[in-house]
Amino acid sequence: MIKKFKRLQSVMVVLLSVSLLAACSGNAGPSQGNDPSGSSAGSGAKAANAGSSETRAMIDIEMVMSTWGALPPKNGDFIADKLKEELDINLNIVSENELMEKLNVRAAGNNLPDLMMFNSANDFRDYASRGLLADLTPHMEKLSQVQAFLGQGGFDKGTVDGKVYGIAKQPALRAFSYWIRQDWLDNLGLSMPTTLDEFYEVLLAFTKNDPDGNKKNDTYGLTGHFAGLHAFTPMLASLGAAPIYQIRDGELVNFYADPQLKEGLTYIKKLADARVLDPELATNSGQMPLDKAFQGMAGVIYSTWADMVKDERIQVWKTANPDAEWVIVPPFQDHAYGEAVDYIDAGGSSGYVAISKAAGSNEEKLNRIFELFNYISHGEGLTTVQYGLEGVHYNLDGEKVTPTEQAGEAGYSWIYQFMGRPEQSYLSTKFPNQVKWIEQAAALPRITVYNGFISQLEEVNYTDRDRFIEEEFLKFIYNKRDINDFDQFVTTLKEVFMLDKEIEHAKKILVELGYQQ
Repeated sequence: MIKKFKRLQSVMVVLLSVSLLAACSGNAGPSQGNDPSGSSAGSGAKAANAGSSETRAMIDIEMVMSTWGALPPKNGDFIADKLKEELDINLNIVSENELMEKLNVRAAGNNLPDLMMFNSANDFRDYASRGLLADLTPHMEKLSQVQAFLGQGGFDKGTVDGKVYGIAKQPALRAFSYWIRQDWLDNLGLSMPTTLDEFYEVLLAFTKNDPDGNKKNDTYGLTGHFAGLHAFTPMLASLGAAPIYQIRDGELVNFYADPQLKEGLTYIKKLADARVLDPELATNSGQMPLDKAFQGMAGVIYSTWADMVKDERIQVWKTANPDAEWVIVPPFQDHAYGEAVDYIDAGGSSGYVAISKAAGSNEEKLNRIFELFNYISHGEGLTTVQYGLEGVHYNLDGEKVTPTEQAGEAGYSWIYQFMGRPEQSYLSTKFPNQVKWIEQAAALPRITVYNGFISQLEEVNYTDRDRFIEEEFLKFIYNKRDINDFDQFVTTLKEVFMLDKEIEHAKKILVELGYQQ
């Protein structure tokens, strides 16, 4: 924590220096942060060069990323036009769905694009380790608006071997929780479960007591996906267990070696023994659990507000059963480890933005890229890449953004959100009918994990390891292996898959970043 404190001191010094310089230049306007109406000093090249007779040359910048087939329009791309106007940048975004395959070809030809958006932390770290990316460490003072938006974590996640080689985007809002059929609870005269014991009784009643009143034995308690014990996450979290790395009482805890996992598996086995689980839970894939839940086969599912209560989703389950009512299950309250329903990854990101080494060696281009990163991290630039143009795609009343009928024309703007976006306010603006669910999901307590910071060991075959873990979990839960063999399971992970070495590796990374002493 001492290192993080020192790093925070350094950041504050930089930000204070920037503010003083702005004040001395006669620019007394405050930094706008995430204010949609912000037009703070330095938001673009035009503002920076105000009063100067010099005209900067337009700079071409190529960026490669996966956009899953979507691209900005070739004509009428108002964001590209805005970047030209404000920053003298001609940004060309190339979409590659097979991103790494294409990047590897270009890397072999020493022809990497100026900017790259990596979807995977492992891919990003691989390119950094190979010396293909620009080291941003000496330039942190030029990214003050990015720092203000993302915090130090955005740079910590982009750190490899002690140097910053990229910037991690703002992660998506974590919104998973248990959802339950409130109308089934009402039909059976049951209250919302508040403990794991009460939850067990509710699942049993949903399975045995005909909650839909159709006089058929055709319902069960819980559906979902088995992989990674996904469907059981809130049960495990309420017992203090979360995949894969958390810090508990100052000590790094690995999920697979955690005694709380054993307790969680014991509880899940109890559910399996009572036959309250979807009999196909181990083989469910894709949309199967949602389909089963919406069709009235299961009364509880681990899911997100987006899958459950977007307007089109509500129409699906209301069409199947007009009386259906899905609501979020509050945190269970019966365990010493708190009331968590899920986990959140402090090291998580929805992408890693990096600059090629060649672009980094071009000072003028590098500085223009920094201007771009700062511009889309605050004020008008951030609002533009979220919602479009004021007066066209949205209207502004104070800080309240209201989309217009033309908002759909700005639907591609997410492609330009290289630094991410303030997720909760963005979603609440985009989905006004779902605000209460978005706010409720965001407020649920979660265990903090640090997985995104941890790189894999090169000598471990993680595909084989994960397969072994899944097979053993199935055995423990469905009576193919005694739960008392859990310690032997952990021993195998240590002897065959180097779990102890991985834990030490993870600890070293987190200590270096200042997250653990």
